[in-house]
Amino acid sequence: MELIRLAYKTGLPLTLTAIILVCTAAQPVAESTLPLPAPTPGDATYRIDGEAYALRDGQVIVESLPGAASKTMVQVYGEPVQGDLDGDGVPDAALLLVQTTGGSGTFYYLAAAINRDGGFVGTRAVYVGDRIAPLKLAIRYGVVIIDYADRRPGEAMSTPPSLAASKYLVCRGEVLEQIPLADGELIAVGEVVIGHEVRSFTPCGTDQAAWLVGDSPALPAMLAAYHMDMTDASPYAPLFMVLTGQPVARPAEGFGKDFTGGFRASGLVLSRPGAFCADPGR
Repeated sequence: MELIRLAYKTGLPLTLTAIILVCTAAQPVAESTLPLPAPTPGDATYRIDGEAYALRDGQVIVESLPGAASKTMVQVYGEPVQGDLDGDGVPDAALLLVQTTGGSGTFYYLAAAINRDGGFVGTRAVYVGDRIAPLKLAIRYGVVIIDYADRRPGEAMSTPPSLAASKYLVCRGEVLEQIPLADGELIAVGEVVIGHEVRSFTPCGTDQAAWLVGDSPALPAMLAAYHMDMTDASPYAPLFMVLTGQPVARPAEGFGKDFTGGFRASGLVLSRPGAFCADPGR
């Protein structure tokens, strides 16, 4: 059974640090304090460590302290990438921000710009690393992926980054939360069917369905999402999901014994009605 892990080959050593980040609904904020949507992602407002930075033409410079000589600069690194992050069918954007404060550090952050009626609303930025080497930024299946090179634990900051690493983010709101992958787990994207005598997961790019084993920690959330999103669908219609988990053996008996393998889902990252397997950029 082929499962899709949302990472890219970089040519660096194969050691991979994988962290998933998931957006949850933001806490209520007074309407008067919310920034207005910006015309482009490079003009939106992003929060870094609790501070709001309103970019103009991709950058902003502010005084670190009133009257201080040192200044903090935040600017967009490279070009934003586009893709649908909130499932509304409208392209949003993901971008890498670089913050310098006058010291030796160069701090990299990931952020998203959500398209609201043609204007972009920036999210809280998520720290990636200090003096890393960014390699690739992309959006696939509603997931933001950043591949970069970092240093190994204990290496001096003067050592060139050589450790391949990745971070993953998905958006359901404007607050980012981190969900680490346990040892042996991966990210799998595909179609889920739940009904009488069937509980299957078919990864995108293959026709080999796996049985969703009954001890999957994510199964209650998957059942709830399936019944909510597929209320008006025909029986046994597939629902697109992004899951964390790992392949396991198929059951020795019961309905699952006729499948090619099993999958133990530890987390439901997102679910969306529609044929998303055919269009990874959506």
